[in-house]
Amino acid sequence: MKSKIVGIFICMLLIGTVVSVVNSVSACTGFTAIDGENVLVGNNEDWHLPDPYIRVQPPEGDKNGYLIFEYGYPLPWDPNFVRPFGGMNDKGLFFDAFGTPEDKIKFDASKPLLLYDPTLYIMEELSTVDEVVNYIQSYNIWLLGFLGFNNVQFFWADKTGNSVIIEGNDIVYREGDFQVVTNFYQTHPELGNYPCWRYDTAVSMLENMTDLSVYYFRDICNATHQEYNMHPTQYSYIYDLKNGIIYLYHYHDYENMIEFNLQEEFLKGENYYFLPSLFEPENNQPPAKPNPPTGKISGNVKTSYSYKVDDTTDPDNNMEEIYYMFDWGDGTFSQLYNRYYIGYGFVTHEWKKQGNYNVRVKAKDIYGAESEWSDPLGISMPKTKVISLQLFLQRFFQRFPFFEKIINQIII
Repeated sequence: MKSKIVGIFICMLLIGTVVSVVNSVSACTGFTAIDGENVLVGNNEDWHLPDPYIRVQPPEGDKNGYLIFEYGYPLPWDPNFVRPFGGMNDKGLFFDAFGTPEDKIKFDASKPLLLYDPTLYIMEELSTVDEVVNYIQSYNIWLLGFLGFNNVQFFWADKTGNSVIIEGNDIVYREGDFQVVTNFYQTHPELGNYPCWRYDTAVSMLENMTDLSVYYFRDICNATHQEYNMHPTQYSYIYDLKNGIIYLYHYHDYENMIEFNLQEEFLKGENYYFLPSLFEPENNQPPAKPNPPTGKISGNVKTSYSYKVDDTTDPDNNMEEIYYMFDWGDGTFSQLYNRYYIGYGFVTHEWKKQGNYNVRVKAKDIYGAESEWSDPLGISMPKTKVISLQLFLQRFFQRFPFFEKIINQIII
């Protein structure tokens, strides 16, 4: 009995980790329009990480081929975990994910539970928006809420011109010749992130559009992009769903574009691209070696502390285009963060064991060129913070009351 309870409790902790990771999907802008001949989709990916990859998976047997954009999400039990952010398959089916306020998915006992993230399955097996809607509506997707889907909505479009926003509990169908999505629920804007200037800008430009073209969609991406904040526009793309062509832009630079033809990419076989490297200027130089990080040099283990670093210099890029990674001296490393994340005090770490640690930092530009590691900041963690298990469980069950009911049923 005890081992059963411990197993469930560990699963709850792992699920909590997944939720905290997946829910960090940030601000983005997506839109689609049709004119009888063309079906285009545009998107800005606004995100704090500067290192997206492009994965190309050719068709295999009865499975569709696809091209997706993804980011790495190292997890305690899977350091190679990656999450798809958006993409298109060879049938002209497109998707992208958009972070939202929390709206818990309802439990539908009349349908079978869906036990996994269905995104890649849909890309491999389905061809149209109608098929996607039918597939999602045939399942009880309540468990997906624990994988972050309480805070994410999905934008789907296909080459016929059909499109929907699947909010979790609700579906928003396209009305008219275009559809726009950002980071609020259109069925429940009162939940947050509304009003949204990016949404209003895209809608206004589409309402006044006289010619549906890649160039006009590029202008919408430009008008709705973000910079000088924690989540700048890392990349933008425009999909021609009928012809299987992707027009790609990097780091809100709309003067330089790379074109991907899906069928030509499939002929190269399974492939990965480090997206920023595709746009790296010739003779790009890495940032200068940063100064040592600053922050608390002594404290308690299992206590979170904030650390910062002064802006370094770069011969080719400005300060907004420089990211920083911390080596915490305990075998772990931070993600990459820009100066705004660091300046607001959001870069934190806690040490699990007593000891002395050397914390270093290195800089990386938006193309992936890295500096040397800084000189270290010596950290001493000689004290142990005693945490009451009872208090921990009390706080945990306050956040996840449903699991308390499960454990009570097992014990009884």
